[in-house]
Amino acid sequence: MKRKTGLVLIICVLILCIVGVSLLTSRGKKPYKNLSASQILSATVRLTPPDKTIQIAEIKELAAYLEDVVIYKKDNSYTEYAGQGVTFTLTMSNGTQTQIMAYNPFLVIDGIGYKTKYEPCEALNNYANRLLNDENANIILEEPPTLAVISDNTSMGALLGSYSWQKINADGTITAFNAESAHPLDCEDLLLKFETTEQAAALNFTERPDRISAQCWSDECWGTSGADSEKVDIDGNQIMLKPNGYIYEIKAEWDTDNGYGGIASYSFYADYSK
Repeated sequence: MKRKTGLVLIICVLILCIVGVSLLTSRGKKPYKNLSASQILSATVRLTPPDKTIQIAEIKELAAYLEDVVIYKKDNSYTEYAGQGVTFTLTMSNGTQTQIMAYNPFLVIDGIGYKTKYEPCEALNNYANRLLNDENANIILEEPPTLAVISDNTSMGALLGSYSWQKINADGTITAFNAESAHPLDCEDLLLKFETTEQAAALNFTERPDRISAQCWSDECWGTSGADSEKVDIDGNQIMLKPNGYIYEIKAEWDTDNGYGGIASYSFYADYSK
């Protein structure tokens, strides 16, 4: 009888331990509950889509959202999901840097995914989108914007070519980028073929440039990068296509007043027929 009683007690203890561990796990933990704004030197957030980075001015507000975040067990299956991710990059006062991506139902800390409590994670996502939609948002472009060419109710992405780009960091230093690319006439296999019956084509940049110029070559010039180009007329953000097939190169320039800027070239192929 005593053996049975002892066995029952052992089983009860095991059950209580399992229940206790389960309760602790379900409660999760707050990895940033002791985080203070004074520990953060600077912070940015990148929203993907639309692939834009914003400098965060109000660090206290960000710290308050992070303090409420709750994570549970590790789970890297977030790579199987599709949706918007917002990634906060924090530069700490001790010189270290950390990245926190809110990607409901996951929180990804320095590349490690965790299941997370829905409400605080969603609050982080909403906070990032409010920053993006603020008319005074300090958007940081770390590389040239993308360009879509729209004509005849069809949109086509232009190929980014050579560019020279710079951005001002939170500490006032400047990071510069330079990239070299093949001449548009040597990119026949990379350019999508675009057919249209409308002569006007809209140049839709994700961030409008300050200046635009354009030139083109007949498709008879493929592979001859030394061929002379023709000037192309631009009216605002519209380019006037030439009849038949042409390779177009757009050169766009952004002033550095907003903390980023530079010059970039784009190319596309269009076959305009009346």
